[in-house]
Amino acid sequence: MARAAFLTGLLVILVAAVAVFRQAPGPGAPRDRIVPATRPAPEQLSVVAFGTSLTARAVWPAELGARLAGCGFAAASVTVRAQPGAGSAAGRDLVGAEGPGPFNVALIEFAINDADLIDGVSQAASLQNHRAIIRALRSRHPDIAIVLLTTNPVAGLQRLKRPKLMAYGDIYVQLAAGEGVSLFDGTARWLDEGSGGQALVDGLHPEPGLEARLYARPLAETVARIFGRSCTP
Repeated sequence: MARAAFLTGLLVILVAAVAVFRQAPGPGAPRDRIVPATRPAPEQLSVVAFGTSLTARAVWPAELGARLAGCGFAAASVTVRAQPGAGSAAGRDLVGAEGPGPFNVALIEFAINDADLIDGVSQAASLQNHRAIIRALRSRHPDIAIVLLTTNPVAGLQRLKRPKLMAYGDIYVQLAAGEGVSLFDGTARWLDEGSGGQALVDGLHPEPGLEARLYARPLAETVARIFGRSCTP
């Protein structure tokens, strides 16, 4: 019995390693997508960020809020509604816990945990869950602008646990087009940075300062463009 379990585990690792090798990512242009807001820009911009520990424990949401104040808005706030270990199934429950708002923008990142072989969900379930999140947000906050975020690649054991992470990122590209929402391609920015696993504290979580540098300014510009505004240099 122990031998069979060992061989099964070894086979899973080998299959994951082959999948990782086949999906070895390289630098490329960000696949950002900007969908203009359906209403004029508010003077007091309110953003809610849903996601995993990559949002819950990060400093980029606070920096994003500070930068948005220099993008033509009188003031901007970012409310974080993210949980370590959360995937898109938990994300469905988080919608409704964000508070009454009104929120003008929602940021969503759950792909990295959906892609986990042990604790994640299938690509079909991830797609279904994200569609439910988008529709629930639109129901609760009419005219909300939604931005899907792809995030950092992973390294070491975390990469073996997520052999199809890039495919889960591709789901966001599909969702953005199909649901008419915006996309911020953080993955491409990490690949362009070229720091690889060296910037990942445990193979999964990035060094917060570098993560904020890669996300905050271009993400603020993305949100500003959604509302037809621009940021000061």
